[in-house]
Amino acid sequence: MTRLGRVRAAVRDRYLRVDPRTAGVFRLVLGTLLSLDCLRHWSEAQLLYSTSGVLPNEKHLWHPSSSYLFSIFHAFSSVNEVHVLFTLGLICHLLLLVGYRTKLFAILSCVFVTSMDSRIPLVENGGYVVVNLTTFYACFLPIERRFSIDAWIRSWRERVATKAADLADRPWIAEGGRAYYSIVGALAVLNFSIIYFFNVVNKTGNIWRKGDTVHYVLHIDRMVTGFGVLTREITPEPVMRFADFFVLSVEAVIFACIVWPRGRKVSRLLAMFLIVCLHGSFGTMMRLGPFSWFMICFSTLLLLPVHWSMLQRFREKRSSPCEIGVDESSPLALVVARVVARLDRYRRITFVAGPAGGLLALRNDAGDFVTDRSAVARGVCSNLSVGPVLSRPAALLLGWLRAREPGITRFFGLQRPPVAAPPTWRLGARLAVVPRFTRELFLAYFAVCVLLQLWFENKSIPKQLPPPVKPGQVLQPHEQKGLSFIKKVLGDRVITLKPDSPKFLQITMTYPRLFQGWGMFAPNPIQEDGVLAIDAYTIDGRRLDPLTGKAPDLDLTDSRGEGLSQLRQDYGNRIRLDRNAVYRDDLKDYLIGWHELTKHPEDELVAFDVYWVRDKCPGPGSEKPTNGEAVPIATWRKPGYKRPPELMPIPPAPTVKSAEKIDDDPTR
Repeated sequence: MTRLGRVRAAVRDRYLRVDPRTAGVFRLVLGTLLSLDCLRHWSEAQLLYSTSGVLPNEKHLWHPSSSYLFSIFHAFSSVNEVHVLFTLGLICHLLLLVGYRTKLFAILSCVFVTSMDSRIPLVENGGYVVVNLTTFYACFLPIERRFSIDAWIRSWRERVATKAADLADRPWIAEGGRAYYSIVGALAVLNFSIIYFFNVVNKTGNIWRKGDTVHYVLHIDRMVTGFGVLTREITPEPVMRFADFFVLSVEAVIFACIVWPRGRKVSRLLAMFLIVCLHGSFGTMMRLGPFSWFMICFSTLLLLPVHWSMLQRFREKRSSPCEIGVDESSPLALVVARVVARLDRYRRITFVAGPAGGLLALRNDAGDFVTDRSAVARGVCSNLSVGPVLSRPAALLLGWLRAREPGITRFFGLQRPPVAAPPTWRLGARLAVVPRFTRELFLAYFAVCVLLQLWFENKSIPKQLPPPVKPGQVLQPHEQKGLSFIKKVLGDRVITLKPDSPKFLQITMTYPRLFQGWGMFAPNPIQEDGVLAIDAYTIDGRRLDPLTGKAPDLDLTDSRGEGLSQLRQDYGNRIRLDRNAVYRDDLKDYLIGWHELTKHPEDELVAFDVYWVRDKCPGPGSEKPTNGEAVPIATWRKPGYKRPPELMPIPPAPTVKSAEKIDDDPTR
């Protein structure tokens, strides 16, 4: 092999290789999280996804909240229809989890999650993009080759054992561990590492440099969990500042560990450990939606073949090889042995011809066969991945099969005659290169789109040189020096770094919601807290908030966490913005018809005021928020309604104001 050939082979093995076992673990974690996320959204089916909710289909179609939207949810209007769609989506995720028709249901799951995102972008955040990315990449990874029903069915059909010796040859083990080479191997890992890179370089604000970010983040009551509240109350301020710089350092170390070309056996495991710790902390302290958990899912792609070899050596040291005798005259015994052989991925069990009448038997150290079901179950389970903990259920199952062997054999039509292997179609094997070539060509195109989207979307890359300075923006001394140096070099010239985004890029990245702007709490963390509150009056004299079912709370300064789901808190945070005022009429229609949804006529609302209740997060060294106020953004009074004198009078409608963020002082 020439030197160039050796370099190509090294690059191919190092960066383009995907271990099917790694892809299988990725699928198991992804399928589990997608199912849970589907249930999370399903719980808000009526409020957010149905025609009777706060954003009906027809309104979103005529006034889309984003460009280039496609969602199958737009074809499902009523609550019952939406429930049917969520049921179908959950089925797709579960079938992806178990690996049945894996590629098909990976594609359907991708369509479902992007449609769910596109149906109501008002609640979208960076975590949704991570969900879309992981599901998108799953469509191109070999997720069906290991730990799946598809892999089991394929191995079961490819080789039929007629005697114990046939079980010695297990081609499905080599097939399942055969390397898979594709651009997606490098692209998915690179995209994952870039998330951490830009989450570091985009955090250029003064608050990050002072070390006050963790303090501010834990005082955002609409996001913080009960555990986060406890943490902020017992953690000293110096520890908060240390945690600020520690988070930045960990994100930088994770990026370095992922892309570092040497010592990957250690660096990748270190990255996975740091990711679990970092995002586990985020997920337990803040309600950020799916972000933290899907980042942990993404990290499973960092597992290398060397890690699986380490696991195999670990298993071999803790298990003793054994010989299992098979009753070759029993079709059921051969079936049971085939099942055990497919679970024995490390070849710790050897199958030999055994005594008749016992299905399976264990050969002891003296060379004799032991047919006791408990001994056989312990010998088998101790060498399988399931572990010895299942030896008791396995013994009961083995005893049940022995007692009912004739009936089971007749019912399933089991027989011993060999089944001829299907002939190979040579033309089909040659044509298989066509979809592979098409796949790699598309992935190369998508890699270009990812790089362009990173360039256009991330704030750390300025739009032009010299970078523009906003009116009232205060520059730090080092920023002023850098700006002066650039102006001195360029003179009067202005270099445009970010022209208008090309249309092909917008279509490719926006329809599936695969954005690449990474910067959680960047360049500075949020300093203004707020929640949506409804002050409503029912026809029977009650005063309540229909979104919570409790009395309206128009003071956020005494909050110790609002306990809102990510969906509801982000909807409130987006609907208060002036650009989304067009959707407030739908919120009013939802509240006007609220009694029809509850099926209680006494719940009819005769008046309500919608407020954005906000305050300023307490500064470092303080625990008390300031500048608390309730800003009215919508109001309604039932036409012609007169309040009975015995009921609480309804106050005059407040004047609707803008609830946009006011204080943008970067020096705070």
